[in-house]
Amino acid sequence: MPRRRSNSTPEPPSHDARAMELLRSAAIAVTLFDPVAARALFEIPDAELGRRFKRALVRVAGLATVLDIDQRSILEESTQRREDLRANQPGATPRRLVANAKLLHKSHFCAAIGFTPQKVDKEVAAHRIFSVDIDDERYFPAFFLVEQIRRKDLAKVVQTLHAMAGWSKWNFFTTPRSELADLTPLQALFYGDRKRVLRVAAESIER
Repeated sequence: MPRRRSNSTPEPPSHDARAMELLRSAAIAVTLFDPVAARALFEIPDAELGRRFKRALVRVAGLATVLDIDQRSILEESTQRREDLRANQPGATPRRLVANAKLLHKSHFCAAIGFTPQKVDKEVAAHRIFSVDIDDERYFPAFFLVEQIRRKDLAKVVQTLHAMAGWSKWNFFTTPRSELADLTPLQALFYGDRKRVLRVAAESIER
């Protein structure tokens, strides 16, 4: 007698299940926040909607870098775990920064910022943006995508720091400075204090 076919479907991989849960949560949040706008999303082609959503994700990750927010620590109850997971601390590993989308592979960065690889190379050569090396691959800070910071202001600071290595630039932007009232240079730029950040950058080069 032939076996009956099972109607059960294979269990999705755990990372796919987690992604689906996150997407469901995002859909609920959007619908509750603005039902009219949520319906308008159906007019956007699937591929374009996916691209826009991914772009929004990396911009939020960039903003998290600016505000020194550790996304995972929000879900952690343990103070010790929160300290371990702070992505901007000097002890943070490159792998953790990439996992938190605070550093983006060049291909992802190009897609998010809307530049061709050649355009990105020109921006790097002109010292308007910078990259860091991880396993012989180039990664770019997501904070370059933050709309609340003027790109021209960031470029001016990067140009001032042009003699520094990529990781030294990263540390400069993400480390609190006493000269900036214990804000990071990114936070000071976020609040519009470009002149003081440029002065601190120039002093850092002179030391």
